Amino acid sequence: MFRTTYPNKVFDYMAAGRPTLLLIDGVIRKVIETAKGGIFLPPGDDAALADAIRELSRNREKAKAMGLAAREYVVEHFDRGKQADQFVELIQRVASEF
Repeated sequence: MFRTTYPNKVFDYMAAGRPTLLLIDGVIRKVIETAKGGIFLPPGDDAALADAIRELSRNREKAKAMGLAAREYVVEHFDRGKQADQFVELIQRVASEF
């Protein structure tokens, strides 16, 4: 299911400027990795999750940088107003072809 869906909660974390520890694989992984806004961990790998939590708690600057990068990315690429405008433009373009 997660291979083709974008869980809304991840966008909430990004908008809040928080780094994401992502334990689901799919399209949202590409968003997090492209944004440099978090760390992907294999689902079910408790040791990797614990290590990532320790890493970010020890390196607050890295965590802060990831959070800021996530926020900047989501604001630029997932702004609902911009997406709505793009959708309207697409519909108008398609409608004009008929």
